This record gives sequence, structure tokens and C-alpha cells, in this order.
Amino acid sequence: MKVLVVGSGIIGLSTALYLALEGFEVKVITRNPEEATSWVAGGMLAPFSEGLEGELFDFSYKSLKMYPDYVKLVEDVSKLKIDFWTDGIYRVVLEGEEELLKKAEDYKSKGYKVELLERPPYLSQRVSLLVHYLEEGWVDVENLMDALLRAMELLGVPIEIDEVVGVEQKEDKVEALKGLKRSYTADYYIFCTGAWAKELFDVPVYPIKGQALKVKAKPFEVVHYSTISYLIPRSRYMYIGATSEDVSFLGGNTVEGLASLCLNATKIAPSLAKGEIIATLYGFRPATPDGKPVFLLGENYALLSGHYRNGILFAPLTAYLMKSLLKDNEKSIYFESFSPKRF
Repeated sequence: MKVLVVGSGIIGLSTALYLALEGFEVKVITRNPEEATSWVAGGMLAPFSEGLEGELFDFSYKSLKMYPDYVKLVEDVSKLKIDFWTDGIYRVVLEGEEELLKKAEDYKSKGYKVELLERPPYLSQRVSLLVHYLEEGWVDVENLMDALLRAMELLGVPIEIDEVVGVEQKEDKVEALKGLKRSYTADYYIFCTGAWAKELFDVPVYPIKGQALKVKAKPFEVVHYSTISYLIPRSRYMYIGATSEDVSFLGGNTVEGLASLCLNATKIAPSLAKGEIIATLYGFRPATPDGKPVFLLGENYALLSGHYRNGILFAPLTAYLMKSLLKDNEKSIYFESFSPKRF
């Protein structure tokens, strides 16, 4: 079966990887291999810290548990090392955020690994305590994306640079894709176009811009996730994120955005005020009205979008669901749960 994957973010490349390893003839089409928001994501794997509930939490937790094997698979195929941490995440509880403690107790009562820690001296007095979600982790997404691209090369999955500007459909079947360079045909089409999904399909996916910083500072070894900031240690720097802006596709970093990142980070960890800014980042999260993904299935195509703040976390399970659908004809309940028909 010939499969075309449109989009080269983590969802598209992970899906292409899983299918190529099963023997499918896969090709990726992207207008820019480095445009995907995946490249600038924080990389937190944090369903507990995010406070997720219901089917979205269940989906997130299943994908979280797949992550060690997923990272090993990408490493094995690409022959590249990926920085991946499984030390848990500290959910920072600020003054007046007692509801976070109730949430932690709820998770703990269901058997998940949770512990409460006193505020360490390197954090400001605005911090009441820390909730340590021991099952969470984080990944250096730049490492991961480099490895996925390398895996495509080693597996012989071609990446075509073109912009898909139209989808030729007859009823519920895609007949061809119209690119700026030429048209493309396949047996099956998978659209992983993130925040740009609405350019090709009438789905309620819209961009939420996020700005972030790389800072030369490393005052601690574990992610500190707070309501106002998240501080993510990587091997060579600290990642500080992230704004949440409903400004369509207005690009670039702003003084206001960067100032808020710096101010909020130092409200949590005052020593970061002395950190040296080494890079600024921004990207566009694919948001939906209810914060859940959008999985649209047609006769010979699928749209996988709307992963919003958790695209990195959701990648293994999303790719696995597509593999199961095409290889074993197993249609997951999540295709119904996350169908755009719910709107």
C-alpha cells in the first residue's frame, strides 16, 4: 500500500516511521521540514501536571507509558541518541492554589505515583510546595526530531518539499492532492498538518501561539511546571516556556511575550534572573474548542490534528492507532471519541 503523509511534525514523522517499519510504501510531503511546532516544543510528558481528566487523560497516560519503547525505537532506527528523562515532574503549587493539592490527592487515590515535597530553598516564597508526579518525564524534542528525520532517510522514506494546496475528493474518498509543484496520488492519505489543518479541511482547529526562551542556566535537574511558567532543564541549557496567545499566525517573538516569560520564570526561581538568553523561539499549537484532538477518518484518508499542548506526548499512541488501522484494520475507539462530529 502506498501511503502519503502530509506534514513533517512529530505526529507525521512518527506515523511514517511506524508504517514504514511495517512494510508500507510511505512518502512524506511538507512545505518545510523545520516549520513544525514540534521543533520548538518544551517536550514535557505531563498528563498529571496538566490536570487532564476523562478520556483525554486515558489517552495521554497510554501514550506516556509507550514513550520509553518509542524513544528506543527511534534511537535504534536512526542510530542517534535522544535525551530523554524519566525523573518525574515537579508541579509547582503557588500560594492560593490549593485545588492542585486536591487534584494530586485524586490521582494518588487512583493508584498513580504522587508525592508532596516541601519548598526547596532555590525557589521563591511564592511557592507553597511541590507535587512530584513520578511517572512523568520529558524529552529534548530537537534531538527527537533530528532522529526522526534521520530515520526517514535510513528507511528510504522520501520527503518531498512541496505545499499541498488542495485535496481532490469524490464523496468520502481522496483521489489526489494538488501541490504547488504537481499532483500526488496514493492508496491512503494521512494529514498531519497541525495548526494549519483548516487550510485543507473544515475542522475547528486554530493556532495558539507560544513563545519560549533558551537560557544558559541550570539551577535544577527536574522540570518545574507552574501555572505561570514551566522551566525545563536540558543537557546544555534551560528551556523557559511558554506564552499562550490567540493571534492567528502572527509570527515572531515580541517584547511583551519575552518579558512575561522572564518575569514569571524569576517569580518561581529567582536565580534565573542572572541567566544568559541564548535563543528565542515561537510556534503555533493546534488548538480545538474543547482541548481534545481531532481525528477525521474518510474512506482512504485520515486527518490527525488538534493535539494542542500535548502533541509530543500524544505522538506514540497516535502513530500506533494509524498503524493498527492500516495494518490490522483495527479502528480504535479514539477515532470516534475525537471525531469532529462532536462539535
